[in-house]
Amino acid sequence: MLFNSFEFLIFFPITLVIGNLLKNKWQRLFFLLASYYFYMAWQPSSIKCDARNTDGFGFIVDTLFCDFKINIYILILLFSTIVDYYSALIIESSKDKASRRKLFLTISLLVNLGTLAFFKYTNFLLGLFNDVNFWNEFRFQPQNIILPVGISFYTFQSMSYTIDVFFGKIEARKSFLDFSLYVAFFPQLVAGPIVRAETFFRDLDKRLVVYKEHFDAAFALILIGLTRKVVFADNLGKVVDATFLNYQNLNSIEIWTGALAFGWQIYFDFAGYTDIAIGVARLFGFQFNPNFNFPMSCRNIADHWSRWHISFSTWIRDYIYIPLGGSRVSQLIYIRNIMITWLFAGLWHGAAYHYVSWGIWQGVMLLIHKQYSESNVCKTLNEKGGWVYDVIARVFTMFCLSFGFIMFRAENMDKAVYMMKSLVFLNENSLPLIRWANYRFGILILICFVASYIFSKRQIPTLFQGNRFKYTAFIIVNIYLLLFFGITESQNFLYFQF
Repeated sequence: MLFNSFEFLIFFPITLVIGNLLKNKWQRLFFLLASYYFYMAWQPSSIKCDARNTDGFGFIVDTLFCDFKINIYILILLFSTIVDYYSALIIESSKDKASRRKLFLTISLLVNLGTLAFFKYTNFLLGLFNDVNFWNEFRFQPQNIILPVGISFYTFQSMSYTIDVFFGKIEARKSFLDFSLYVAFFPQLVAGPIVRAETFFRDLDKRLVVYKEHFDAAFALILIGLTRKVVFADNLGKVVDATFLNYQNLNSIEIWTGALAFGWQIYFDFAGYTDIAIGVARLFGFQFNPNFNFPMSCRNIADHWSRWHISFSTWIRDYIYIPLGGSRVSQLIYIRNIMITWLFAGLWHGAAYHYVSWGIWQGVMLLIHKQYSESNVCKTLNEKGGWVYDVIARVFTMFCLSFGFIMFRAENMDKAVYMMKSLVFLNENSLPLIRWANYRFGILILICFVASYIFSKRQIPTLFQGNRFKYTAFIIVNIYLLLFFGITESQNFLYFQF
């Protein structure tokens, strides 16, 4: 079910009203069932009941979906929930048995990562074998495996709970109902943010009261989230799709426009989703941490990643980067830690060479920035560069990010390399042409960049805090944008595919 769909417009108020009428265990059970219903409403578009698979895993999926109308992917969610629930209980009860604790932590990790690997990386690994198989002509054929929506998010969330119990950061939850709700709570189930168990159970045990000011803030978040998605992301998606489809016929300026448009599209799309998720959760009495903090006008790549998809960047920091040794190691080990962490980040987003390249590019940028930030040149410019250096730094950061945007969006590395060469005017169609229809989106992107800079200095919630006139104007402007510029057809959120 999509947040920007008519079905959710019916589902949400009904769930909110009934959920707040119920109390204690009945309320939690209702929220859990509502979350499972929300998840099972998703139907993979690639399943066609008139042309079914006749063997393998595809046969099982098509049979359950088509003959019995069962969403098989809810079973995977339930399986992961059961394994991690009991693993955590056994880990906590085996404090004096180190080998037993390690065994069940390993079971939890293998189940979560194994399930994720099967659905997300089978075809990538088969293709990798085909690419390196030089000794004979045997080739694996791609398998028809459908990636369950949200699997990357809920496996990470559930897995982090078991790890935290193992290291004694939290206590294992005794109630299976409570833990199941933590894994499946519908606002953040399919595309985050990745909520830590400590945060969720804190609010579950002592639900936050929703006063009028909280309702106003939640409603504003939901509204701005819809505006970011339906108005900005979906409209920018048109030029992005056209650019990446016809890239060989476009000049460098048009490729730049498409690359920047994608960066802003995925920001508005994902930030819009998490705005809605956080706003919806607040109305149910849960306070999730912000997941984006105006990352598109940052001065450097480190600042960008401290503000972009914060729940994911802190996850890989806490569970990969720091366990590897973090930054308190030798220079060579530090480089290794950064590259392993961001290689993992690239693979988490997708099983393809262009995602791997994107992750490596992020790591390289962070390493270069680390060296630059410790130099005397950087210190001098920060002290004496003034607003000129501030603007140049922000524009240069966007310049570097654009190469990553292309790697992330391109379907393969051949397309990515061609388009990146166009960014530096190395292709035949590099000379700019005056075609206004292709550049009008460039003006929109420039406006977005300036607006992001302004709002990063003055956070949106504080703009109308305690001021009814500003709040009313904010609501009216967003409703106007939705009515007159919104894309009416429900479009999938981009991060559903991860």
